[in-house]
Formats: sequence, C-alpha cells, structure tokens
Amino acid sequence: MIHTAYTLNPGFIEELSKRIHLLIKSTTPTTIIGSLFQNITLIPSQKLISQIIDAAVWASFATDEGNSVTISIILSPEEDSFDTFIFDKPISFDVNHLVKLGAALENPRADISVWPDETGKLVVWGFRTRSVKTLIPNLCVEAMAPGSVLITFGGKTLAALSGNEAFFIDHSSLIRTIIPKFSSPKDNQKDKILYLMRYMSLLSISRQMRAHGRGGTLLVVPEDGEWQSSIDIPVPYTGGAVFLESDYDVTKKPSLIGSVKNFFSAATQNKTTAEREHLERLGHQLDQQCKHIARLTAVDGALVMSFDRFVYCFGAKITSAQNQTPLTNIRAYKLVEDDSGRTVSLMDLGGTRHQSAAHFANAQPGAVAIVVSQDGHVSFMSSDPETRDLIVIRQGELAVIPDGLGAALWSYSLFTEMDLL
Repeated sequence: MIHTAYTLNPGFIEELSKRIHLLIKSTTPTTIIGSLFQNITLIPSQKLISQIIDAAVWASFATDEGNSVTISIILSPEEDSFDTFIFDKPISFDVNHLVKLGAALENPRADISVWPDETGKLVVWGFRTRSVKTLIPNLCVEAMAPGSVLITFGGKTLAALSGNEAFFIDHSSLIRTIIPKFSSPKDNQKDKILYLMRYMSLLSISRQMRAHGRGGTLLVVPEDGEWQSSIDIPVPYTGGAVFLESDYDVTKKPSLIGSVKNFFSAATQNKTTAEREHLERLGHQLDQQCKHIARLTAVDGALVMSFDRFVYCFGAKITSAQNQTPLTNIRAYKLVEDDSGRTVSLMDLGGTRHQSAAHFANAQPGAVAIVVSQDGHVSFMSSDPETRDLIVIRQGELAVIPDGLGAALWSYSLFTEMDLL
C-alpha cells in the first residue's frame, strides 16, 4: 500500500487565505502610495494557493543536471511588456517544467508567471524579469532551498514552509533587536527615518551575501572605535571606504534620503521627472554600495563597518577582548509569530564562524553581528541592553530575501505600527 508522504495542512491554507483577504482590504498602502490592490485581477482561491505552494515545495527538492534550483512563481495574468517573455503556447504547470525554467531564470532573477486557463487549470504563460522598482499586487511563492518556501503577497512577507513546519512570519523580534543599536549621539528625533534606511541596508547587504554563496560575517559597529579590542591585529585588509559615487555628499545623508513617502512615490505621477530621477539614482547608489560591501565578505574573516556603511576593514579575525564578560545566556528567536525564544548553548549556534560572531556581539554591546552560511541561512546577533543576554535571530533569510519596493513599503509599515517612526 502506498501513502502520500506529504500534504499541506488545510488549516494553514485557510488561515493564509484569510490573511490575503485582510491584506487586500488594508489601508496601509493607500496612505503611502495610493491603492495597491484596487485593480487586482484575481483574488487567489485556497485551491490555487495550495497548488502553487505544493508545486514549489516539490520543485525545491529537485535538481537540474545535479544542481539544486531555486524558483519563484507568481500568480499573474499574461501581460505583453518589455520585461516579460510570453510563450507562443502556455505550458503545463508541473514540477519538471518549473525546474527547467528555474535553472534558466536564477541570474538575473525572474518570476515564473502562472494563470488559470479557460478551464480554470493553472498554466505557465511565460516569465517576468524581476525589478526592484515594481510592486506587483500578486501572490508570489519562492523556493529558497530544499523543503524551504517563502510566501508573499503584494510584496509583504506572510508565511513560510521549512521542513515539516508551516508558519506565519513576524519580523518584529528582528527589528526590536537591531533598531536600538542604530542611535548615536549625533542623531536627533528627525533622523528616525535614517534608522529605517540603515535597517533596510543591512537586509540588502545580507541578501547579497547570500547571493555570492560563500558565506560570511558582517560586523556592524558604532563609530567609537571600541570594536578594535575584539579584532586581532594586524588585519590583512584595512583602510576604509564608503563605495559611493563621487557626487554623493555623505554629509547630507538625512536630507538626501528625505522621507520614505517620497521614496515610495518616486514611481508615481506626483513627482517631477527631476525628483524621480534623483530618488532613483539615490536608490541605485545605495544598492551598488551594498553589493560592493557584500562581495568583500566572501574573503575569509569578518568585515567591519559602521551603521552608515563605512567599511573599516575586511578579512578580520575575531579575538577575545580584554576583561571580556563570559558568554553565558543566549536567547534564540525565530521570525515566527508568538515565538518566545529559547535558551541555547554556544555550540547550538553553529560552527566557528557563528561562535566567534557571538563572542564579538557579546563583547561589543553596541554592535550587530550578521552571519550568512554557505547554504543561505542568516543569523543576526546582538546584546540585549538591559539583561546583557546575547540575542540571536535565526531564519533571518525570511526577512532578507524579499527586496525592492514591496519590501521597503512593508518595512515602513511595520516600523510605523511599532511606533518607531
């Protein structure tokens, strides 16, 4: 007798469907960029949601000529535009076709576009090149690794599957851990918007670290120089750089960044051409800066930078600081709703890279350590300012992977809900 080895939990699909409906009715996008979901073509049924997630899960375990494949599936109607490839005849929506297409669409990233045909059966009509400037109000399911799937709608991260677990995502533990580190004496109340940009930049660098596939350690530190006591001297590669174009005035970061509302509305008719071009150029510069920094983390050792992305050194070896407080209490959290964390040992964190980063974050309470493993897992580490416990955020890739306008929009929304802006 043969039994099905895997099936999606109906209760999870039902709850996911409810949350999508609530998101469509949400007023958050309207207050920032206008109505995002006003012209949505199809609200996905539970059956469609289940079919797309199920296919993504099975495709995540497949290989193409021995290589693992990551895919992204978007529920979107056929649209003839410059960034789409439309098949002469739609192809069947099955795992084999998804795997073959995924191998071809990994770099640059593109989304496999599916839509019901006249009989209601899902088919693949083509693929859409991904753009960070476009916010598409559709269901998107992305296979990140074998058995690991991320589910977003309208750019908002909703849920994920990992192994035999399906859960809903909550970024608040990550934000509460990182944001207190962003403040410095030179900042003032009006600079809170800068904290959001610092947060999004860390996610962007971590995303690029996952992309180069070598793993790495990023140490983000205050500008007081205390971090040097936890770094073995001499450092192979030291000096300093900001990796920005020469016409970017680093003394005017807050005024250049302006408000996030302006950043989002750069793509709307409310902005002049000059304003749109200026904001788009700023976004491009920040993106290129993050890519340059992330690439340096591929070198063995840690990269040390300020929260405003000034790189002090890379290839650094972490060492014990003088009179360093022993690392005793470690609390690990996942980006899962209602996760209260659990106490773990240093060995539970992983190998040498994770353990050395944990020691650094413990010795430098004003810093944030980010570790990306070769298999794409991301961990954020920082010391709790009140208890001095080491806080470790696992499964950080769930916050890191979403990019572009959608990720920025919902990060802004969450910051507002948490009264951080």
